[in-house]
Amino acid sequence: MVVDCCEQELILRAQRGEVEAFASLYDSHAGPVYGYLYKRLDQPADAEDVTAEVFVRAIRALPSFEQTGAPFGAWLIRIAHNLAVNHQKKQSRRQEVALMNGDAPSAADPAELALQQITFEEVSAAMEQLTDLQRQVIEFRFLRQLTIAETADRMSRTEGAVKFLQHSAVRALRRSLGYLEMEID
Repeated sequence: MVVDCCEQELILRAQRGEVEAFASLYDSHAGPVYGYLYKRLDQPADAEDVTAEVFVRAIRALPSFEQTGAPFGAWLIRIAHNLAVNHQKKQSRRQEVALMNGDAPSAADPAELALQQITFEEVSAAMEQLTDLQRQVIEFRFLRQLTIAETADRMSRTEGAVKFLQHSAVRALRRSLGYLEMEID
């Protein structure tokens, strides 16, 4: 199979560390990877978490990625498959945790619920697990409450790159804090 020359160029640029190039690859492949994982995991939150991890792993492994003619998307799906298998193994070992007082939390204000459940120390420790860019995007977006455009300008990145960094940072924080996403209708 012949790989699109534009995608080959994006891959090479991403391998050289261009965040914008990787953000373009993310934009092109996040949907299909999520779709694959959703079919495997059957839970939107799980599929989103594992999709984020696929791209974290991909960016780490990108320097060793070799263009052999196989689609880049196939490589991502292979990573997704391995992570899905690992996720399913973890889920089968995880025990259900009873909610305090046996009541389901109100989903009226998820931010307030999150603030009630975590401490400053937990967040600080979780932030230490993030990359420098992830910490920076969290600071700009949530502490300074800048828009995506303002954050992109301050970080000298594209808006797509900021969205990717924010997405991966939030997922990493959730994982580090041990929280599963609540689906809110």
